Amino acid sequence: MKSIFEIAKSGLRSSQRSLSVTSNNIINADTPGYSRQRVEKTPNGMQKDGYHVGLGVNVQEITRLRDGINDTLLNKKKQHMGYLQKKGDIFEKLESIMVSDSGKDLDSQVSVLFNNFSEMASDPQDVSIRNNLVSEAQQLSAKMRETSNNVDETSDQVRTLAGKTVGSINSLLSDINELNKSIQQGQSKGQPDHASLDKRVAKMGELAELVDFESRLTKTGAVQIQIGGHSVVDENQYYEIKSEVDDVNKKYRLRMESGHVIEPKGGRIGAEVEMYEENIPALKDKLDKIAKTVVEKFNNLHSNGYGLDDNVQRNFFDASGTTAQTIKVKQSIVDNTNNIAASSAAGEAGNGEIAAQIAAMRNEEIIGDNATNQRLNDYTVGVISEPGVKVNSLNSTIAARDSEIQMLKKQQEETAGVNVDEELSKMIKFQNAYQGAAKVMSAGQRMYDTLISIV
Repeated sequence: MKSIFEIAKSGLRSSQRSLSVTSNNIINADTPGYSRQRVEKTPNGMQKDGYHVGLGVNVQEITRLRDGINDTLLNKKKQHMGYLQKKGDIFEKLESIMVSDSGKDLDSQVSVLFNNFSEMASDPQDVSIRNNLVSEAQQLSAKMRETSNNVDETSDQVRTLAGKTVGSINSLLSDINELNKSIQQGQSKGQPDHASLDKRVAKMGELAELVDFESRLTKTGAVQIQIGGHSVVDENQYYEIKSEVDDVNKKYRLRMESGHVIEPKGGRIGAEVEMYEENIPALKDKLDKIAKTVVEKFNNLHSNGYGLDDNVQRNFFDASGTTAQTIKVKQSIVDNTNNIAASSAAGEAGNGEIAAQIAAMRNEEIIGDNATNQRLNDYTVGVISEPGVKVNSLNSTIAARDSEIQMLKKQQEETAGVNVDEELSKMIKFQNAYQGAAKVMSAGQRMYDTLISIV
């Protein structure tokens, strides 16, 4: 008689627990990051007088249905995606700096300057041509300064963004550390904290977008996180990361309290550091190379010629300004356009040989990288189009990576996601099981009452 009551009681308890878990699944069907839960049961029984006697059902535990390997793979993809997207964003800003809707970009202004010298070679004494030449040269100088300033501003913005990203990383590490404590407490009591486990997965997903890391679970249920081979979260605490910036040499270092330097390669911070230290300075160097080439090559020829008023040989550009930030037309040329040297011989006003030599440089390979020279205009086109080329390449990779991420999310959803129709059918099953257990209990009660009445 006692076994009947125990069986019925275990059935009621099991069905009630299953109904509770199923109800929770249904309610959280649209909760981001929620992992479906399931009650694990085993039959209870014993051997008695050579035969097996069933004693109902045992509720072993409530399991959380989630594929940990999938989460790890997804975080790896997110790390790369965060890196690609941030680089794409910064290159888009640089593209807007280099290429304008007006069409008056560096390459066109370099071309116009050559054209003006070509016109002056045909008519060296024309005042309007000389004035136009100086005006175009000043516009080219102003455009280079403006472009250089905008690139510097972008560099400053990236440095600021990196600082904010480091702050977000520290905040997430702190949150993960607190969740570790809650999860460890639950595991030590044999009561897994599924809500905290789901929150930790979400926080690690957010962290993956910001920085590349390695993680592993400990026996206590905590997650250990390493960035660049250095532990930033362990079972007991997290370690704050600080930024160290050398704006002169364009160095951005992430240093832990222990003194170790972390060198991230992925996530938003990896892209921001790389852009700040490498890509933006490289672009600035190319702008400076254009400015230096223009100043030196034009001056080399111009300083061998003569203007209209005297026999003094002058530079066309100020020789002290050989960067994109400092390039400018020599003041004596600006003050008096007759000082522009078009002639190869003093006193020959109609001689336009020097102007012709300068104009002819458009077809000479006078600038390049890695010992490979190009024409100045071609090199300039390559420099201003470089950010756009990078954006197109990154967008192609982003599309492929996004496809992989969506596939992994779909696979995880098949395991951890809640199918409301399926859960509702389970609810009906557990309701029927509960009613059945209640009828067993009622039948046992009637049998017990009958036995008592007989006695």
